[in-house]
Amino acid sequence: MDSTLSAENQLDLAVEFRVPIPKTQGGRHREVVVRRDGDSGAWAVTDGALIGLQAWIDNEGWRPVWDIGRAAAFRHTREGALALALRVAEIEAADHQALLAVAAEPLDRGMPTGQRTITCPHCRAPGAERHGEPIRGTDDFADCARCRSCGRAWALDPGADVSCTTCGGSGTPGAGPAGRRTPDGWTPAPECGCREQHEESGC
Repeated sequence: MDSTLSAENQLDLAVEFRVPIPKTQGGRHREVVVRRDGDSGAWAVTDGALIGLQAWIDNEGWRPVWDIGRAAAFRHTREGALALALRVAEIEAADHQALLAVAAEPLDRGMPTGQRTITCPHCRAPGAERHGEPIRGTDDFADCARCRSCGRAWALDPGADVSCTTCGGSGTPGAGPAGRRTPDGWTPAPECGCREQHEESGC
């Protein structure tokens, strides 16, 4: 007796399918998981989480299953859920690439770099690139500059003149640390005079 299962019988045994998200190397979702409900036999498109499972709802995106209810989450046929999962994977991939692009592009916050040239306080080369440095543990960015010549990076200060060849927009000569070590311990680093001039001018 031949006990080999047909392809359809094998599919009938499946309770889960995993659809990889293309071009994704990090982030919350790396794959879209299609799951079958053990009671109803209906399928849902989920994020694969073990705790706090979310299901994809058209025109709404990811929604917690505990919030919408299992009936709203598990309402697809197997074929319908797989087709939706492929579409969701493409959407997630596009969102991931857009997030990477935002993180990589220079910020347009604070002082307009189009009006002033940022000068590197280390090598004195003009035209440093403004960029956002992700702040760990938050979804915010710190306003920074990176020299195209020597490659050094430093934080920008809204109260300093970005065109200054002494502080490069940091307000500290040489764009050094906030303090400096002396034989008597740490003392505040001297501030560049351009910061006071910049603040007095009201810019």
